[in-house]
Amino acid sequence: MKISIVNPYIPVFQRNYAFRKTRKWQPLSTAIVAAWLEQQGGWELQFLDAHVMDWDNAETVRRIREFGPDVVLYSSERTDAWELPIPDLSYIEDFFERLLAGDGPRPRHILCEGPHGSIYPGDLLRRLPGVHAVLRGETEPVCFAALGAIASGQVQRQGWGGVLSVSWRKPDGSFVHNPDDPAPVRYRDFPSPAWHLLPMERYRDNAAPDVAFAMLETSRGCPMPCGYCYKQMFGDKQSKRDPAQVLDEVEDVVRKWGVRRIMFQDQIFTLDRRHLIAICEGLIERGLARQIEWRCQTRLNGMKLEHFKLMRDAGCVEIYTGLETGSEAIQGEISKLTLREFLEYRDYAEGLGLIISPNMILGLPGETYETAMESIRFFHQLGIAMSPNVNITYPLTRYHTEAVERGDLRGDSWEEVVDAAGLVGTHMDKATIDRVRAEAERLNRRLRWKKRLWKALGRRYGHGAAARMLRRLNPGQVLRGGVASR
Repeated sequence: MKISIVNPYIPVFQRNYAFRKTRKWQPLSTAIVAAWLEQQGGWELQFLDAHVMDWDNAETVRRIREFGPDVVLYSSERTDAWELPIPDLSYIEDFFERLLAGDGPRPRHILCEGPHGSIYPGDLLRRLPGVHAVLRGETEPVCFAALGAIASGQVQRQGWGGVLSVSWRKPDGSFVHNPDDPAPVRYRDFPSPAWHLLPMERYRDNAAPDVAFAMLETSRGCPMPCGYCYKQMFGDKQSKRDPAQVLDEVEDVVRKWGVRRIMFQDQIFTLDRRHLIAICEGLIERGLARQIEWRCQTRLNGMKLEHFKLMRDAGCVEIYTGLETGSEAIQGEISKLTLREFLEYRDYAEGLGLIISPNMILGLPGETYETAMESIRFFHQLGIAMSPNVNITYPLTRYHTEAVERGDLRGDSWEEVVDAAGLVGTHMDKATIDRVRAEAERLNRRLRWKKRLWKALGRRYGHGAAARMLRRLNPGQVLRGGVASR
């Protein structure tokens, strides 16, 4: 049986204040599905990553028709963007209009997976009349089940009624939403990605476009109560890979594909300390720490200082963390670190040669012009130019649920989410957001000049800023390169 696995080209999305740009990193989840199909046997695979190849929908469809698959599996979003997907369906609709145009032979089974169908499966089936089934939730388990049901003849004999976590179209045009699978295949039992099917030489991190790059995972899932991330694709509980399998994958991409830069895309890389230690010690013991630089994202709460040293010894050079705001008032609303705690961590890590890079979101609940500017100035003191992402209140998140309960949103479409970006639950209107963004750009221009001046003097603007900011908070308490208050 022939299958085309389609990772589409995803254009930059910008409408009103909503902005999303998709990175050209490996589509990890569909590459794992491809590896599983190879293990099962009986499948002839076409793996298309149109996004990294810069193919538009017309070129992607041309290649699919040339291959002539029995099954098309379309992935609406890449693994690294599951929690903050493109809030739009136009690129998806365009693909299927092109795929189904004309009178030629069509695939027997057209499946769509990803966060868009997981959020509004009925809406996706309504908009895409040629799609037979929408696969909901985490990509791999539902794809294993759906494709296994096709291969066994179950779907041909009985239809989609017995396949869990699937929404499908009956012959009369009505939609059926099967129950979620209560016991899906475990994350730790997934095979490693089928790297050989991917154009590995094309994947790059924008920060280092000349360095061979790979995105990997050691865990999935986030138990934290943040209100802005869509978490249904990976769940509220953390699931972990076997550290030995992770280390084998690192060795594989380093040896076969020359990878020297890695991003571990776990939602919280440091949540399980024993798992963190096993990964880091394994990278050191296998000699991989000397061959690669890697980055990760995590929540800093509760991290022990010795773990920063271990991570740096294992090759980590940067940690991305969702600080999200430089306003203590908004930090209290989102239940993250205090600013003092963040500065202590950043200062300590800087003394090890490890960068902690905070993210910022403009327009979190309770935001005002004053708190927004407080945030931007905080980041600027650290030497970080800000073009802040405006908060999009994604469906099925806590913030979205609360907004629907208050009557701020109807809760039935992507369009209203985009129209209300940055406004839901805040004390800002569009004129205020425009004012904040204009002021941020003015400060960015000033910051660029400061950086040039310091560079001309042989110094790096922002280096040591966390320590200076801490001294202003607690004169005499903070030691450079350490955290005296702990």
